[in-house]
Amino acid sequence: MNWSRLLEVLVVVVFTSSGQLLLRLGARSLEAENLGQLIQTVFRTPILWAAVGLYGISTLLWIRVLSRYPVGSVYPMVAVGYVLVTAGGVLFLGEKVPPQGWIALAVICFGTLLLATTSVTQ
Repeated sequence: MNWSRLLEVLVVVVFTSSGQLLLRLGARSLEAENLGQLIQTVFRTPILWAAVGLYGISTLLWIRVLSRYPVGSVYPMVAVGYVLVTAGGVLFLGEKVPPQGWIALAVICFGTLLLATTSVTQ
């Protein structure tokens, strides 16, 4: 297993997942009836700016990862984001996940681990 590759992808996933959670947190208070109102509200909501900033950083880091590793070996690991966002929603936003949701996340973890330990060549 290439630990450097894994760490780099996990940093991207953590930034992206954090951005998703901030988007959700900021979006919970949005009340816009049309696109114009939505755009105005988004520009006045600092937490949404932070979310976009995290996305920007994660995009730059992702480009770096893609320049170094085969996409087939790194993209499947992005699925860890499903787990992080769901867990973050439960821990920080008070959301609920049904038992079958946790089972699905366990399957995702197993599949991601399987792919992460598989050798993909360029």
